[in-house]
Amino acid sequence: MARYWGFAGSAGLASAALYLSVILGSPGAFLLAYLAPLPLFLAGLGLGLSGVAVAGIVGSLIVFLAGGSFVAGGLYFAIEALPIVILVQRALLSRQGEAGPGHAGTLEWYPPGLLVTWLVGMAALLVTVAWLALSGSEGGLAGTVERFLSAGLSAMLETGDAGADMAQRQQTIGTIAALFPGVAAASWIVMLAINGALAQGLLSRFDRNIRPSPRMAETFLPGWMLPALLAAALVGLAMPGGFGYIGRNLMVVLAVAYLFAGLGVIHAFVARMKARQVMMVGIYVTMVLFGWPVILAVVLGVVDQMFGLRRRFAGPAQGEE
Repeated sequence: MARYWGFAGSAGLASAALYLSVILGSPGAFLLAYLAPLPLFLAGLGLGLSGVAVAGIVGSLIVFLAGGSFVAGGLYFAIEALPIVILVQRALLSRQGEAGPGHAGTLEWYPPGLLVTWLVGMAALLVTVAWLALSGSEGGLAGTVERFLSAGLSAMLETGDAGADMAQRQQTIGTIAALFPGVAAASWIVMLAINGALAQGLLSRFDRNIRPSPRMAETFLPGWMLPALLAAALVGLAMPGGFGYIGRNLMVVLAVAYLFAGLGVIHAFVARMKARQVMMVGIYVTMVLFGWPVILAVVLGVVDQMFGLRRRFAGPAQGEE
C-alpha cells in the first residue's frame, strides 16, 4: 500500500515539475511542460481513480507552493489535475455485456467516442467560463486576448517605420486574436489526448494497464454533437460582437471532436491493409507538416456521422493498434 501511494505522490511531483519547467523559458522546457499530464495519466490508468486523485492533489499543492499564489495552484488544478481525474474516471467505467447461448457476456469498457466528447466538452466549458468571467472587462474576452497578444508581440515587431509597424502589429494581433481561445483549447485537447495515449501505451507495454487500449477506429460521436457544431458556427457567423466571438471559438473547439472521428474513419479503412502502420505514420506526419489535411479529417468525421461510412464500407480489420 505504501508503494501504491508513493507512486501516486511521485506522479504528482513529476507532473508539477514538468508543468513548472516553463519558468526556464527555453524551447526544450516548453516541450517538457507539454508532458506534464503524462505522470497523472500513468497514475490514473495504472493505479486507478484514487491514484490520480492523490497525484492531482500533490501536483496542485507543489505548484501552489512554487508559484506562491492560489492562482498558480488553481490553474494547474483546473487545466491539468481535474480534467484528467474526470477522464480517468470515465475511462475506467465498464459493464458486463449481455450473455448469449453458450458464452458469457464480455466486459464492455467506456467507448473512446464518449471520452473524446468529455474532453471536448471540458474545453468548451473552459472557453465559455473565460468568456463569461471577462465579459465585464474592456472588450470582453476578445479585448483581453488582444491586450495579451499585444504585450507579447510588441518586442517582436519593433522595427521599421513606427506608423507602419503599428498598423502591421494591430493587423497581426487582430488575425491571431480572432480564434485564439478556440485554437488554444484545441491544442489543450490534443495535448491531453496524446499524453493519455502515451500513458496507456506505456502501461500496456509493461502489462500494468487496468483497461484495454481503446481502438481509434471505434471513435463514434453522439448524435447531438453535429447540431451543436452547426449551432456554434451559425452564432459565430451571424451574431456580432461577443456572441459571435464565442460562437466562432466554440466552433473550433467542437470541430476537434470531428478530427478524432475522422481519424477513426482513416484507422478503420487503413486497418484492412497490410502496410497499415507505415500508412498511418505517413498520414500523421503529413498532418503535422502541412496542416490542411486536418481540415479534411474534420470533414471526413462529419460525413461519417451523417452517412455512416465506417459501417457501410469498412470490412473486417487485420488487427488494429
